[in-house]
Amino acid sequence: MNSSETTPRIMDNGQVIPRLIADIKLGRCALILGPEIFSANGEPLQIYLRNELTSKFEDQIAAYHERDGFFMLHSSEYKTEMQDELKYLYEQVKPDWEVLQKIAEIPFSLVLSVNADTWLRDKAFELGLSHRFAWFNPEHGQELDMPPLLFGRDEDLRERTPLYYNLCGCTEAPSSFILDYDDLFRLLEGMLGAPRLPEKLLSRLKDTTSYLFLGFQFDRWHTQMLLRLLDVKNAARRFAIQSHMPAENDNKAFIMKHFKIKFLGDDEELIQAIYDGFKLENLLRPTLSDGHFPNKQYLINYLQNGDLDSAIQLLRQESAGRDYENESIQISARYADLNREKDLLPTFDYDIKRNRIVDSILQVLKLM
Repeated sequence: MNSSETTPRIMDNGQVIPRLIADIKLGRCALILGPEIFSANGEPLQIYLRNELTSKFEDQIAAYHERDGFFMLHSSEYKTEMQDELKYLYEQVKPDWEVLQKIAEIPFSLVLSVNADTWLRDKAFELGLSHRFAWFNPEHGQELDMPPLLFGRDEDLRERTPLYYNLCGCTEAPSSFILDYDDLFRLLEGMLGAPRLPEKLLSRLKDTTSYLFLGFQFDRWHTQMLLRLLDVKNAARRFAIQSHMPAENDNKAFIMKHFKIKFLGDDEELIQAIYDGFKLENLLRPTLSDGHFPNKQYLINYLQNGDLDSAIQLLRQESAGRDYENESIQISARYADLNREKDLLPTFDYDIKRNRIVDSILQVLKLM
């Protein structure tokens, strides 16, 4: 096979950035985060996690399939302990918060991840940026509180609420981790059959014209399955950062030809270029200022942990006698009304109202 057919053509980002920015503005660009976007101890995150689990559970692991990245265990009775250890390892990793901050500030409408972390969500909370976070549960269906897609005015972009969606589990539910082929098949069965991905998410994906992949190895078969599930082939533009990991040339050539994925340069440089484009137009999402609110981090932690009672109590305490006290009183009243209605509302309706209260708290935080 001709080497020119197997070597990805690295595109000039100057050709790509304006189109990506235009699609992001319209809410038609989906950012997909893969396992190689993060690292730990100088290694890609996936390799670090694999090595740590292999070291601790050597006697329980029958094999590790290097190509696909999955374990084979002697017995499923060891899986719960491995899941708990994996959750612990995720909690110890220090991701590239600077890159995550740029992603959070860029007005993406949809960010999907095949990783199980909550780092982007956590960073958004820290920055005081509204968002929605959910993860796919193959055991039962779910309704998404999909934020409305507003565009046209500069304010619509700066105040846009994105959806952050984990496709392959979440650290908040260790049983959702994808450790072996049984986990993967359970995930794919849920995506292909019932309950399937949420309809609102699928609808948004159908309107997506640009996919931007960061941190992927495209020669793995389950990655190719993901490309099909997301209907990537029907999008007008598909871009990816060239992986630092080796890949088989034949597989790469097939992927490039079949899915028409164009490879770009360095991931951090690309995100920086998109960030700079929105910054130049003053269209980045506004973040919290340092201000004079010493308990800000406590309030953010309450929101991250879903403790609205403590968050609102602290908000009322810190806003007393200040210009934004009325806003805090109104938020507190809305939350009291919601608690009275809780047993009468469907879970989805309750979640929507609760999310709106969290958005309002984040808005008040920006005034502090």
